[in-house]
Amino acid sequence: MPVLRIVQITVVLLSLALIGPALSVVASTTADPQLTGETDAADITAMILKNQADSNRDNRQVQGIISKDGSVEFWSSGGLRQHVKNSMSLPDYTSLNIMAKDIEITTVVPGQAAVATFYAEGSMQAKGATAVSNYLTRVTVVFVKENGEWKRRAAHWSPIIGGAGTNQTAIGQKN
Repeated sequence: MPVLRIVQITVVLLSLALIGPALSVVASTTADPQLTGETDAADITAMILKNQADSNRDNRQVQGIISKDGSVEFWSSGGLRQHVKNSMSLPDYTSLNIMAKDIEITTVVPGQAAVATFYAEGSMQAKGATAVSNYLTRVTVVFVKENGEWKRRAAHWSPIIGGAGTNQTAIGQKN
């Protein structure tokens, strides 16, 4: 058998070995009516709003929302990528009044992984820091389900005001 044919067969077999288990997981979770994208969206949206309300009430970020494996994040303050551990202590605030708006959830693997996009706006003042009176960011959060609870695995907050981006506003759409 020619070497090229052996390589082609090997690639196909390796691909099936890697993709097969993933397809099996997707097939098994989508077969369960309890694990639908609509259920994920409702659960995650409710969690985001509850965590925001609890944070505002207590002037501190909610503990226990980070994945056991941590979260890779870009913060709205700029700077470099952050690796947030579940065990890290989160900042306290003198005042915190942030609201999540226009939340949209995209299920990646039903009941296991989803992405939330929304806007966060309001005001805040971390203890010992200058007040931010017009906090306005675009937010993307990757959630994974661990032990029946949605946890943050990655996040990106990018400011709307004072930032710059591309001049492209839409792809394939007329404004």
